[in-house]
Formats: sequence, structure tokens, C-alpha cells
Amino acid sequence: MLNKLVLRALLSISLALSFTGAANAALITQDILDNGAVIGNVTIDSGEAFLWEGNEFIVEEFVSFNLFGFDLVDFGGFEAYFNSSDLESGLSSLNFDVSDTNDDYAFSGTIWDSSFWADPSVNDNYIDAWNQSTGDPALFSFDVTLGDVSSVPTPATFVLFLTAVAGLVARRKTF
Repeated sequence: MLNKLVLRALLSISLALSFTGAANAALITQDILDNGAVIGNVTIDSGEAFLWEGNEFIVEEFVSFNLFGFDLVDFGGFEAYFNSSDLESGLSSLNFDVSDTNDDYAFSGTIWDSSFWADPSVNDNYIDAWNQSTGDPALFSFDVTLGDVSSVPTPATFVLFLTAVAGLVARRKTF
């Protein structure tokens, strides 16, 4: 009886520890602003990131991305950089070459977080859009910035709680 209890406890602990590795992963959603107005947002999964430099990580795929009401798909490249030790600060840089799902419009751009530059007068931010069937420009703006951030951690705490409940149920059944 004691062996079963110890075995179940070790099983519960190993199950709980297997999920804690994902505790640092999170979905990061950030608004994109043009002259202070929200024009879109991007969501990345930090669990898909790899180390770039220091605490900076890079993600080359997005979970969702929309601009001006268009849902976008990657066709030329996507890079989002963030600091792994401060997910709440959001993205430090966003570079993209994407199109809408109907292939009507293409969008490209680079947006840096304003706190990234030591010199606040530096602004290399832009979004460029064009009509893919005619090749005509549809938009060009230098006044784009990264806006509000929301970070949602993976549910490792919930898994730990369920493991504890399972351990209590198993303990109750043994006695």
C-alpha cells in the first residue's frame, strides 16, 4: 500500500514537472498604431522563439496578424523580437512582408519599440501597402509605433493544480 502511494506521488511529480518547462512560454499580442490610432495587431507564440542575442529572442512565424481589417498571411518574411526576461514589455522590433488572405494587398514594414533607440529622434518605422493586381501604392506611413501589449502565460499553474487534485484522489482511494 505504501509502495503504491509513493509510486503515484512520483508519477504526479514527474507529470507536473513535465509541464513546468512551458511555464515561460506565452502568447504575446501587441497593437500597431498609426498616429496613435490602432490600425491592427499581431500575436506571436514565444514558445516558438529561438535565441538571437543576450535576452533577445526572435520568432519567425505569427499566430495572427491583421492590419486595417485584413487578416494577413506570411509570403515574404516575418520577424518579431522580444526580451524573454520581460514579456510584459512586448515586442522590441517587428519586420514583415505579408499579404491579405485574398492576395489583394501586400504589406511590408519595420516597427521598432521607441525605448529600443538611445536617440529618440531616430525613427525608421514604416508601413508600406500596395494593390497586388495593379501594383499601385495603397498606403505609406512613417508614423507607426507599437502599442499596448497583452501577454497570456501558458496554463502550467492549472496543470500543477490538477496534478495535486489527482494525487489527493489517488491517496483517498488507497486508504
